[in-house]
This record gives sequence, structure tokens and C-alpha cells, in this order.
Amino acid sequence: MKCNCCLGMKLTEHKCREKGLETNCPICCDFLFTSSAAVRALPCGHFMHSACSGIHLQSLHLSYLLQILGRYEVYFGMLDALLAAEELPEEYRDRCQDILCNDCERKGRSQFHWLYHKCGSCGSYNTRVIKTDTADCSTPN
Repeated sequence: MKCNCCLGMKLTEHKCREKGLETNCPICCDFLFTSSAAVRALPCGHFMHSACSGIHLQSLHLSYLLQILGRYEVYFGMLDALLAAEELPEEYRDRCQDILCNDCERKGRSQFHWLYHKCGSCGSYNTRVIKTDTADCSTPN
């Protein structure tokens, strides 16, 4: 009951993801929680409209998709380097956000950023912010 959404009675397996549908579809940008169109859960933990996922998958070249799926550690390393080189404005430097990792399913805190939030448990960037207000990193979780 963490995901706060209604599911079909015939659904036998469901991995509850906290507030998973309280986001926009990454393709059409419609708010998923109030959408009447069918929604699809992706293995990575993200959601999008079923029709949008079909359109999106058709637009990807298969070899490119395989490169992305097989090289997350390279991609995460690139994000580490990008974040290390980026200097946040002073008012955000000591801020953190509460996050939920879609890979290891653990909650944690990550240094504030507008786009990227690294999981402290598994090192993945496949995360989402679950508490949008920022808190000082020195405050316990």
C-alpha cells in the first residue's frame, strides 16, 4: 500500500514503489497519477503510459539500447565525474534530499541536486526524490 494506486484484481505480482505514479510520464509529460490511460511499470522502477512506452521503444536503435543497458557502471562513473566538477550555489551546498533507490529499494539521503541523486547503499543513480523539501545534511535521517 505504499504506491498509493489502484491495481487490477488479476494482478498476481506487484512491487510496491512509494509514490511511484506521482510523477509525469517522461514521454508525453502528463501526470500519471490522474491519467485515465494505461500505465506501464518498467523494470527499472519508472512508470510511463503504455502507449508512450511503445512509441519510445520503437524510436530506440537496438544496439544503442543494449549499450545503455549493459554499461550502467560507466554511465554512473560519468555522473560521478560531472557532479564532482559542478559547483552548486552556496545556499544548496550543505543540503540533502530524502531518496528511494529503484535498484536496491532502500531509502536514504543524497546531496541536493536538481537532476542526479546517488544511492548511498548501492551507488546507483536510478533513484527518485521522495521528500521534495531540502534538509541540512548534518541532520540525522
